[in-house]
Amino acid sequence: MATSARSLTNRATAAQGRPRVHVLGLGSIGTFAAHSLFEIPDPPSVTLLCHRPSLRDAYHGNGDKISLEARSGEILEHRGYDLETLRDGSWYSTAESGGSSDSIETSSITNLIVAVKATQTASALQQLKHRLTPQSTILFLQNGCGMIDEVNERLFPQPTERPNYMVGVISHGVTLRKSFDIKHTGFAATSLGLVPRPSQKTADTNPSNYLLDLLPLSPRLNATAYIYTEVFQIQLEKLAINAFCNPLCALNDAENGFLFTIPETRRAILTEISNVVCALPELQHVSNLRERFAVDKLEATVNAIIEKTFHTTCSMVWDLRAGRETEVRYINGYWVRRGKENGIATPINDELVKEVEMRLSLN
Repeated sequence: MATSARSLTNRATAAQGRPRVHVLGLGSIGTFAAHSLFEIPDPPSVTLLCHRPSLRDAYHGNGDKISLEARSGEILEHRGYDLETLRDGSWYSTAESGGSSDSIETSSITNLIVAVKATQTASALQQLKHRLTPQSTILFLQNGCGMIDEVNERLFPQPTERPNYMVGVISHGVTLRKSFDIKHTGFAATSLGLVPRPSQKTADTNPSNYLLDLLPLSPRLNATAYIYTEVFQIQLEKLAINAFCNPLCALNDAENGFLFTIPETRRAILTEISNVVCALPELQHVSNLRERFAVDKLEATVNAIIEKTFHTTCSMVWDLRAGRETEVRYINGYWVRRGKENGIATPINDELVKEVEMRLSLN
């Protein structure tokens, strides 16, 4: 396996004057997105949002670069990112050398990729609310569902004041070895779609948008833009898988292969989910909805994923082990909430939310 390092072109000078993309959440997915942006032939300027000074220091400690180990073993490095650091409630731009910094509280953010954990979304965006406008676009590149509803409720209750929203569903395997140093373990796809604004009559259109046009140009992201109803269904398919796999592995402190031992539970959970999806009012005009979310089809998809990830330990297992807040309210909790809204009982998903949160409270 190749292990040679290849330092790619410093993009800082080349990107001057081009549109800027900010990245919030610099775990595995956010770092992967930032790295992938610099593989676009005509890349934008990219700013990494460091929500604490120690994260800025980690970037400098990594040689002022993002490193990625490709599946071939080759090390690919990108430099030239701009940094902004949150300090005492204000954002400061930081020179690449780590020297002087300037307050940028009045500068607006036009394009923002959000890759923080679902539980942190609204509080993380609270720190940027004053820099977001109705002309801004926020891409939610996260696990789970329901974060946009929470952001609207807590930060943007007035529809006319909301930024534009995009949903992103990423299936790549990416491991964070340390801050700004990642390994691309599995090549897959990224699905994107603009969320229609309340004034938009139909979700079956895709108006032009810079991020929606830009991200499919990255070969590593392998991104495709869809109309919203399609990317929403892709998101729900992934959520169905996670709703079975994550909490049950977490509660049993097990690898994914454990899931093959509980087929009755799998079918019961997926039956609840199928019933909820088929009752969602925003999808009633989709012609093949019942076929796409039939229980047998969901089971086949889940089984295929488990076979490929038999010895994988999912993130919720690690969260429970460490006593960290899990994303269960944005996975199983989403099905519970949408079920209640549409008169569909979801007792198993409801119980899983309670059990995970109870287990966490005992840690």
